[in-house]
Amino acid sequence: MDVLDKFLHGIAYKFPKGYPDMENEQDKKMLFEIIENKIEEQQQSLFSDEELESLEKASKEGIIKILQKTELSDSQLEKIKKVVSSIGVTSPIEDYLEQKAKDSNIPKSQILKFLDLLEKEKIQKEFAEYIKNPSSLDLSQSNFTDSIKQIPKDKLISLYRDMGSAIVSNVSIGPGEILFSILFDNTKKRDSKGDLDVSGKNVELKASTKGAGAVIAKGYNRGDWSTTKRKGRFEEFIKDLNMSKENENDSIKILDIKRRWPGKLSSIYDIYTNDENFNKDKFTKGVEGILSRIYNKSDWYPKGKHFNLPSYFSDTDMDDISFIIDLSKELVGEYETHEGFDGLLFADQNGNLSYLEGKDIINNIGTSISISGPSDDVPRLKLKS
Repeated sequence: MDVLDKFLHGIAYKFPKGYPDMENEQDKKMLFEIIENKIEEQQQSLFSDEELESLEKASKEGIIKILQKTELSDSQLEKIKKVVSSIGVTSPIEDYLEQKAKDSNIPKSQILKFLDLLEKEKIQKEFAEYIKNPSSLDLSQSNFTDSIKQIPKDKLISLYRDMGSAIVSNVSIGPGEILFSILFDNTKKRDSKGDLDVSGKNVELKASTKGAGAVIAKGYNRGDWSTTKRKGRFEEFIKDLNMSKENENDSIKILDIKRRWPGKLSSIYDIYTNDENFNKDKFTKGVEGILSRIYNKSDWYPKGKHFNLPSYFSDTDMDDISFIIDLSKELVGEYETHEGFDGLLFADQNGNLSYLEGKDIINNIGTSISISGPSDDVPRLKLKS
């Protein structure tokens, strides 16, 4: 009979079934109480009253006194050495993160994740040194790692990617929001509109650690082509053009090609311009109907501040690239008006930054800010590599 069996056999009579049933809450509670009492008894037998008092006070002299009286193997001493050595590193980190969690309302789960990543990357000492005098986030810098000299750049990038995004209490927290709030002394996670408070500025962070980029659209969400196809009634739109049966069938097949839907419209338009029933105005009116069904909370079609539907069509082709850029500008403009932030901070998977305010936000869409999609309702935007 091993030690555990012997222990359980000795306490079996205390339980109604003759053994602790771990599915029964009362049995579990009783078992834990017995174990706690046993541990306390063991402590009493190992240490004198004076030694126990020294332990409780946790004085350096008291601990040294107990260690001197206790026979310890080399491996046990090595473990104690590691624990004592780590205290000087872990304690300041824990204190720092506790304060950061309060300042930025960072969930405990994210703090624990960050601590695990510090250990995984083996940079606890470097981080402990850094937080003695943490840097400020400079929005004009080209990479967030530029002002952090104590921690290797590759380790910081790994932290950034591994922290990633999270869902906490049904609230989406984007990449970089938690990490930047932890790293920089002038940065806090905001509870209301905007993602970050950076030196008093309301900054919306759009970071991309993987994938196509960030959605910047108010009232419209990520989805899939099948939903957008159904919502926009694309097949109905094609059939209303009254093309020849062959052209109609070829156009419907295009809907199943893996491509951005404005590009699909462009290919359909190529077929339609060669059909005997071609009518440019009818096609643009049909596209307006598609837009009204997909973007039913907006009013920038057929003509808005940036978007101008008729301008994308000639008698021979459709400019789907300009269509996508201007559509993206309208959606970002709506988002900016609703959120009321001071500026947008874009960050790519390598930690490169671009901070834009005012007209620069719209003007850089399609140039320094690249667009992916839309393959569903919304395009994705990210900092161009």
